[in-house]
Amino acid sequence: MAKFQLKQRFLSLSEKFEIKNEQEEIVYFVDGKFFSIGKTFHLKDSNATELAEIKQKVLSLRPTFYINFKNGQKAKVVKTFLPLFKSRFVITFGQREIIATGNFLSHEYQFTEAEVQVAEVSKKWFSFSDTYGLNVDADELNELALCILIVIDAVHHGSDNNSS
Repeated sequence: MAKFQLKQRFLSLSEKFEIKNEQEEIVYFVDGKFFSIGKTFHLKDSNATELAEIKQKVLSLRPTFYINFKNGQKAKVVKTFLPLFKSRFVITFGQREIIATGNFLSHEYQFTEAEVQVAEVSKKWFSFSDTYGLNVDADELNELALCILIVIDAVHHGSDNNSS
């Protein structure tokens, strides 16, 4: 099981996250484009090598993001409108389907595949910037789970009107 901490930089002109492991070492970075149509994020490793691009589909009834990994894998994240009092995202990743459900007010999410939890998210409220804890049960899903969390944060805390 991998554990990560994502901390968004406070008052930044772009959306930036440092992602640390349990030993407080920076293992990933996320850079967001401030001046772009739709949201775009880049997941990078600690050597600044790009691993994935996360791009918002601009004209869409439901918030939709595409994740393109540099190894050729692709994923799609779509926010659903039902159930009404929960936040739910459907992720397609090759032949796999992962469901992320939670409460955007409490910032607690569970990621499940075939009704088995594969990751969970918890947000800390005590800092000046958004800080999330992410536990991933399967190492092969680490980068995908990080990208999903970035999308969830962008949808619920984005500054433009087409993000929620």
